[in-house]
Parts: sequence; structure tokens; C-alpha cells
Amino acid sequence: MLRAVIGAGHPFTLSGVLGFDRFGAAGGDLGSGVTRFLGVDHAEHVVAIHRTDAGLPLLQVDPAELSDEERAYLADVDRWRAAEGAYALLQRTKPQTLAYALSDSPIGLAAWIVEKFRAWSDCDGDVERRFTKDELLPNITIYHLTETIGSSFRLYHDAAQIPMGEHARRVEVPCGIALFPGDIATPPRSWAERTSEIVHWTVMPRGGHFAPYEEPELYAEDLRDFFRPYRGG
Repeated sequence: MLRAVIGAGHPFTLSGVLGFDRFGAAGGDLGSGVTRFLGVDHAEHVVAIHRTDAGLPLLQVDPAELSDEERAYLADVDRWRAAEGAYALLQRTKPQTLAYALSDSPIGLAAWIVEKFRAWSDCDGDVERRFTKDELLPNITIYHLTETIGSSFRLYHDAAQIPMGEHARRVEVPCGIALFPGDIATPPRSWAERTSEIVHWTVMPRGGHFAPYEEPELYAEDLRDFFRPYRGG
């Protein structure tokens, strides 16, 4: 996905596009994947990366090599996929069918989006503990007025085309991870260290999948702490 945009052979260099020769990168969810590939493919420009997750497990590992903590994590992910993962399978395999339905129904669109804010945030089932209607409704409205819920699904199809070997490539630049307890799944450090050079590991006291939205001060503080040693490039 990322490699097709700025990988080897592209007529523009990454530093030329961004205007900086050295920089850090940070992200979560899709941004976590993009950040990871920046660290893998452009280590000459990336001083360090920060992520709020290690991604759902795609790495193929011999079960005999797993620690008890890693086995428990993978079992937890399997339970999550069985209970919550149908949306991803539908968006990956039949995105356009779903897009017609959600573009036609504002109520359906609102339900599809708000359900994720409720399920993936640290709200204990009450979404308005974390997000006000004034925060939720503009998000829904933008998707509705621009009819872009369908295009937002495309990454699920495109990401599935990335060869499995790409997920096994190791990030050698320094990597920091901040885990929020209400997120989809929280891996042990040993799992993240299989594919990343982990030098900073923070377990947050609260927050969920939408960490910068839910806990902006905690998130910003961790970014500052992690990137401070790399400010000189």
C-alpha cells in the first residue's frame, strides 16, 4: 500500500515530497501501519517512530516459539475477531454493497460509525462519557454529505493485498509504543519486539482506540517524552 506510493523507483523522493530530510513519524490504526512502513522502507529519513498499537497479529509464528503471554494475547484477539470482526470482513470483501446502503441511510451510517466509537473507546458502554454529540455528529455528517463512506472502506481491500512477508520485515529505527487499556487488543512487549526495535513502552491508565481524541494530553506527553532524544535528527 505505502510502497506503491513512495517506494523504490518513484520519481519523487520522500524527503523531497515532505520538505524535510529527517523526521519522526507517529500514528495508530491505519496510521500505525503507514508509520511502520515508513520506518521499514525509509530508515535513512526516519529518526524514530511512535505507535499506539502493534497492529492486529498478521505475523506467522511457530506456536512452539510463543510465550504464555503471547498465547493469551492471540487467544484474546481471536475472541475479539469472533465477536467484533465482521465489519472488517464485510468492508474487505463486499465494500460497495455496504457503501450503497450506508450512503442511502443517514441513520444506518450513524449507527455504523457510532457503534465503533462505543465499542472501541474507554467508555464502559456509554459513548457520551467520551464523545459529545457535537464531536460525533460532524464526523458522521462529513461522511454523509461527501458520500465517502465507500472510499473509506477501500483500504481494507487494499491492505489485504500486502504480501505476508512484508509484515515480517523488522523496523530497525527506534520505536515507541503507547498502549491504551480500552483499545481493541493490547499485545505484550515481546510480541511487538518480534518486528520492531522497541525502546519506549508506555501502558496508559485510561483511553481506548481513539487515543489522541480521547486522551490528547496523555498522548501528547508520551510523544514528547519519546521523541525528545531524537530532536537533533
